[in-house]
Amino acid sequence: MSTSLQILLFIALLIAAAKTAGSLASRLGLPAVLGELLAGVILGPSALNIWHMHWLATPGEGGASVAGVFKVLAQLGVVVLMFVAGLETDIQMAKRALKPAFWAASGGVVLPMAGGYLLSRWFGFGWREALFIGTILTATSVTITAQTLMNLSQIRSTAGSTILGAAVIDDVLGLIVLSLVIAVSARSGGGSVGNWKALVMPVSYMTGCLVAMFAAGPFLTRWLMKQASRMHGHHMEVAAALSIAFLMAFTAESLGKMAAITGAYLAGLFVAATPSHERVIEELRAMTNSFFGPIFLVSIGLEVNAWQSGGYLGFFAILLGIAIVGKIVGCGLGAGFAGFSRRDSFVVGIGMIPRGEVGLITASIGFAAGLVTRDIYAQTVLLVLITTLITPALLRYAFPKELLQASVSETAAAEISL
Repeated sequence: MSTSLQILLFIALLIAAAKTAGSLASRLGLPAVLGELLAGVILGPSALNIWHMHWLATPGEGGASVAGVFKVLAQLGVVVLMFVAGLETDIQMAKRALKPAFWAASGGVVLPMAGGYLLSRWFGFGWREALFIGTILTATSVTITAQTLMNLSQIRSTAGSTILGAAVIDDVLGLIVLSLVIAVSARSGGGSVGNWKALVMPVSYMTGCLVAMFAAGPFLTRWLMKQASRMHGHHMEVAAALSIAFLMAFTAESLGKMAAITGAYLAGLFVAATPSHERVIEELRAMTNSFFGPIFLVSIGLEVNAWQSGGYLGFFAILLGIAIVGKIVGCGLGAGFAGFSRRDSFVVGIGMIPRGEVGLITASIGFAAGLVTRDIYAQTVLLVLITTLITPALLRYAFPKELLQASVSETAAAEISL
């Protein structure tokens, strides 16, 4: 069987399994992404281990294996997912709650990262792996938080607005930290973190690239999207937007020595500021939800072997505690510093707990770069699952019952008046 036929069969199998599992998860009141991720775990070495099938591991007539081609598709999926994340970022909401959101996001990055790094060093990990484990803990994905806040009628509350704004800032800070860690690790090789060149050179590359992107990126993006809107043909604006995303992803990694997803995310922010952004989002969302999203999430699960992570149970238990408490305390202290009450600060901290797809993307990049072992990678996936699952229950506990009852009464009154 030729490689092209193998790929067609394999992709059909994975998409069907991912979307079926996602649908089942939704029926149970869970995020669809968790079901798609678990589909990959079941198909991977944790259960069915489809990678051991002869026709997947053996190169076809074209000389390439299905596994190799699939990994390239998964990497493209990461770039597209982060581009869409940038497109859907609500910058105006972040601006409205800028001060508390900034301090909450900063505390939620610094404390978990420091805790993850120190714990990893204590357990004997090298400084590069320890630094990256800490970086994974900085991630925040508030998709499930936003859904829960909407169900509780608290999406426009002070705490709710701050959580959504802090998530935007957290993404930017987390991507900068991720790119810096990857650059420093690549430059230093096996040397010491104290090597000043290993620190100065990546920062210089990153700073120069980011300054150039922010200086020229918005103008060039607006100009290109305007030209695309004037051209005849179907989906020209989407094609132009994707070209910008891939070009900026390439620039970020090749010139700025950053992660490619940083460039893709910034491209999403720039395109979001153009008049064409709604059309681009509408057309890309279907492509992402039906193809790139499932491919990426299944690829994560396929790399996980739950049977190989048992040797780090003590480490994982403490790491999970740091992941949860670090966000509650770090983001809570930041919100408190900005003048929030103790209750609202607590709610903000809880709302920032989920790692979601952002944590998965960060972990997959570190694993591909050789910065974390397969065992730690598997535990990261489990950590993402747990932090995402516990957040809705914690949020319901954090909001006072009388406040929730008042919100429900207001909503019912509004519906009656209509």
